[in-house]
Formats: sequence, structure tokens, C-alpha cells
Amino acid sequence: MLSAGSIAGLAASSETKEVLAFGSGRLEAAAASFDCTPPVGFRSSTYGENPIIHKVEGPLESRVFALRQGNLTIGWGNADLNLYDETRQRLATSLKIPFDHTIFSCTHNHSGLNEAGLGPGDKTGYTKRYYDNLDAAVASLSGKFEPVDATWAAGKEETIVYNRKYRFPDGKTTFIREEDRVKLPGDYTGHIDPLASVVRFNRKDGSPMLFVTHYTGHPVISYNLEAAVANPDFCGWSIIDLVDSWGKAKPTGVFLQGCCGDISAKGMFSGPKLARESGRKLGKVFIDASRHTHKIENPQLGIATGVAYVPFGPLPSLEELEKERAELVAYQKRVDAGDPNTLRVIGYNFSETMLMGYRRSLAAPFMRWTDWAIDLRKKGISQPVESLPVAITAVRVGDIAIVAMPHELFVDIGLSVRKRSPFTYTIPAAYSNGIDAHYIGTSQDVGDREYMSAFYRYAMRPPFRKPAGDVIADKAVELLGKLKKGPKAV
Repeated sequence: MLSAGSIAGLAASSETKEVLAFGSGRLEAAAASFDCTPPVGFRSSTYGENPIIHKVEGPLESRVFALRQGNLTIGWGNADLNLYDETRQRLATSLKIPFDHTIFSCTHNHSGLNEAGLGPGDKTGYTKRYYDNLDAAVASLSGKFEPVDATWAAGKEETIVYNRKYRFPDGKTTFIREEDRVKLPGDYTGHIDPLASVVRFNRKDGSPMLFVTHYTGHPVISYNLEAAVANPDFCGWSIIDLVDSWGKAKPTGVFLQGCCGDISAKGMFSGPKLARESGRKLGKVFIDASRHTHKIENPQLGIATGVAYVPFGPLPSLEELEKERAELVAYQKRVDAGDPNTLRVIGYNFSETMLMGYRRSLAAPFMRWTDWAIDLRKKGISQPVESLPVAITAVRVGDIAIVAMPHELFVDIGLSVRKRSPFTYTIPAAYSNGIDAHYIGTSQDVGDREYMSAFYRYAMRPPFRKPAGDVIADKAVELLGKLKKGPKAV
């Protein structure tokens, strides 16, 4: 069971020193990718009773790239699995750059693999193959740098995702599961970030060497709870289509996931056919954008890092906690008895498609957290830790910027960053350099009890208090302001 000290240690691991650096001269880029499709039998990330990959439905890919301008080099990794520090350290070592000049962004594809399966316990041979390929890809970057021009464009895709958080007139909230969404009037979408971004890095002959793309939505269409699969889902398929559309140029395609904490793909659990169709739709937007880009006239490269401190609130009162514990005990008994009345407990709502075992697995952490919180309350501890440090990295390429932020941020955090940014266009990328704290909402989400807003029970931490994740957007905008000033800000 976690202690207050271990929470503070987990939070502190996200810290980074303040960095502000700029390049000068010709912009260069290098990129590499490799197939990382896991075999059947490898560990998956599902909560099902047999959490291994049962079927491979399409290829998965890992990518690494680097941007260099004079004395400044930035290394970046991108994949469907959460190999943050392992990839960043390799990039730093191979490129001979500070660790703070590296980034790893996960696509958050739910039909990938569980990185916890990597290691000596893996009997499939996948672990060695993955790390060998990663090492080779990273090592190849130093010899691949070539001068590039940078361009960008953005399109819109408004049909494949929706906002899965719903607020009732009485103020209570719920997770809009797919079976709920289809009952809403029209093809419900709600409040989303529809922009599909493409940053294109071109060789001397004008052909694309690297595409850095961005879109916002949980890739959960091919996600199979009880028989996990390996599938690129819409994010991976969109990149495959984009890269294939450029034929002999053979560019590397990168997918940066947006602030999709409360944004889900339509058709959750629907399977491979819809995942491919949604990927084709997004891919078409990427392809169109990639052919109608705006040139970045002065591609000044810059990087700024800093830390936002998201404030924790107090634990619920002992009376509230003991009441919730009684509700959880009753819920567990209903699950064990096979009672169908097991779709809701302490504000959480589960999908009708989830088997009893899956519901049991999802609810088990609630009891662990409640017992932990009760123990602290009985010891007179109401707030075991004050805040969560969140490390942010902002990168400038001329008049466009990318903000790399960790965890599962709600869409309004990303939209706030873009709206307040001093750059012509800004890409707010979440799931970068860490995911331990998971969901972080805005001040408006504090106190809500649906799955995302109350995820602190899974993450074994206290609930947030206002202004919550708004401080992440504030810090990101501050870093962007420093980057906008250019070298004179150093």
C-alpha cells in the first residue's frame, strides 16, 4: 500500500530543471522507424482475465527523430508503448545531448502492448528484438542528419471522436460510454479539438523526410477487453496512409496524441473494421494537409522546459470514506453473486459490455485507495502531499510551437494553450515524458466523480483542488512566451 512519502516521490520524479536554449544556422533533421508488432501471447494492457495479445490485426511502429540547429539538438521518440525514460536516455546518450533535450510521446493506443511485459520474464523473444531495434534506430540518427525546410498545415476531422464527459443539470457527471452515446440525438460529438496538424520537414529536393502529426482522441476502437489484439487503431492507420501516399519519398510519420483525457474515439470496442475506417478518415485529412502546407520562413529552433505544480486537495472526511467503503463492500458482493446491477458504484459507471470479472478488476483499486485514505485519516493526515510537479517541454520551429506535456490532460487544457500561445500555430501534445498521474482536468472538473475526474483512486493520490490542471496551461504559455522572445530571452 502506498504511503504519503511514496506519492511525493512519484510526483518528484516528474520534475525537471528550467531550460531555455536556441539554435542558430541551418535546420537539420534525422528520422528512423522500425516495426514493433508484438507476437501473440505477449502481455497486453487490458484488465481482462487473460491479459495477453490474442490476435495481431495490423502493424505497430516505433519512431525516433532529431532536430538540429547549430549547437542545439532535440531528440524525440514516439510509439504505442510507454517507454519514456528508456527511450529518452538512449537518445541523450547517442546524440550526446542533455536528457532535458529529449522527449518521448506515446500515442496512447489501447491495442498496443503492456511495456511491463518487457524483461527477463518474456519468453517470446520480443524484448531483445525490440531493444535491439530501438538501439539501432537511435544510433542511426547521428549519421542521417540532412538540411531541411519546414512547413505546416492543419485540417479538421470532426466525425471520429467525441467528448465522453457529460454534466447533468444537477451538476453530476458521467462517462458517456459508447452504448450511451448512440442513444443521444444525432451523431453526438460534444466539445472536442477537431484540428489535425501536420508539420512537414523536407529534403533539399522538396520531398518529405519527416511528418510530425497531431490529433486528439483516445484510440480505443479496436480495443478488445477480453481478447486483446495488436492493432494500430485510427492513429496508426492514419500515419500508414499518410506515409504510403508519398510513395518513394518514404518519410517517417510521427503521431503526437493531444489532450484527450475526456475525448474518446467513437465506436469504442467496435473492432478492426471501424478502426481502419476512422484511420482512413483521419489519414485523408493528414494527406490533404501535407500537400497544402505553409512554409516556415525562419525555422528558429528552440526549447524551453519548466514545471507546473498542480495542487492536491484534502482527502474526503473519515465519515465519507467509511460510507464509500460500505458501498464498495456491497458492490463487491453483487459482483461475486453475478448481479447485473453492477454498472455503477461511488460515481463510476461501467460499460454493459464488460464482463463481471472485468468490472471486478476495475473496481478493486477503489477499495485499496479507500483503505489507504481511511488509514491516513485515522492517523490525522488529511493532505499527504501538497502538489504534483508536472514537467513541460515547449519546442519552437519558427512560427509554430509544440508543447509536450505528460499525463492524460483534459481537452480544455490543450485548447487553452493553443488559444493563448503567441505563436502562429501551436500543437498541445499530451502523454509526453510520463503518464503516472493519469487524468488531470481543469478547475471546472474538480469534485466531479465520473471515471476521469475521480481517477485519483486508481492513481493512488489525493484529489486535485482548484485551479487543478489550469496551472499546466499557464506554465506552458509562460514557456511559449520565452521561446517567442528568441535568443534575447536567454
